[in-house]
Formats: sequence, structure tokens, C-alpha cells
Amino acid sequence: MIRVQRKYKLVKANSIRELQEIVNELIQKEYKDTEGFIFRSSARWQCIGGPIKDSDYWIQALVFYQDEEI
Repeated sequence: MIRVQRKYKLVKANSIRELQEIVNELIQKEYKDTEGFIFRSSARWQCIGGPIKDSDYWIQALVFYQDEEI
């Protein structure tokens, strides 16, 4: 059986450089857990579209995708 979970997040920053650092940190984290052959999990953040400039802030939409096999 495979379960899929998604979480959404908007990252807001004052500059494009700060936004880039935050987004890169989230994307580079990948979680893996293996316990024998019973449970396996991996998950990661992915960008949705490109950054958007709104007033004084830069905004990036992200989705956290987790796929579990039980």
C-alpha cells in the first residue's frame, strides 16, 4: 500500500537572495527512514512555479511531498 501526503507553504522574504537561501535550505533536506522491509519513507520540498514580487516582499510557493510504502 502506498500513501501520499502533501503540505503547502508560502515562503516570504525581504530580498530575492534571502528567499533563495530559505528555499534552498528546504529543498536540500531529504528525510529517509527504513526499518527492515516493513516501512520506507522519503519526503522533500518542491517549488511550485517561480518567485513573485508582491509590494516589498518576494514570495515562493512550495509543496512538501511525502510518499510512504507500508
